[in-house]
Amino acid sequence: METIVDEPQWLRTGSWIGCPLLGAALGWFLQSISGWVASLSWVPFKGPFQLVSDIPQPWGSVTGIAVGVVLGLLFAGVWAHERLIVKVTPLRITLTIKGRTRAYEAKLQAVFLDGKELVLLAADGRELAREKGDVDRQAVAKAFTEHGYPWHDEPPAVK
Repeated sequence: METIVDEPQWLRTGSWIGCPLLGAALGWFLQSISGWVASLSWVPFKGPFQLVSDIPQPWGSVTGIAVGVVLGLLFAGVWAHERLIVKVTPLRITLTIKGRTRAYEAKLQAVFLDGKELVLLAADGRELAREKGDVDRQAVAKAFTEHGYPWHDEPPAVK
């Protein structure tokens, strides 16, 4: 039996839809105010705003929206790449983050969250893993305790 702790499906799907939509809205908005911003005397770096405002319509809006969608997709891709996925079985813990998967089969002294970092301590006190991620504290605690691992709600005291 394997337990997987990951972001909820609605959040993963929402990031791939919401980030490009938000990017499109932001791209359209920035393109639509670029002429006004370029006309302000106190604004530094007027050149990029003037360049954007000089693009003839409707191509200015289309370009702003397209650039926003692309940037939103890139942001969603980085978000997915940075996501920590924890798979727990009675014999193995597998951590996947940044395209890298590591499996741990050692006897553990403690498993805990130190802030947003998941920490695995070997029986001899060595730190096997410390991975930063936005995992649900209760879900990860349940996954480890159900499979017999020594879960700690707080980092254990250093001996």
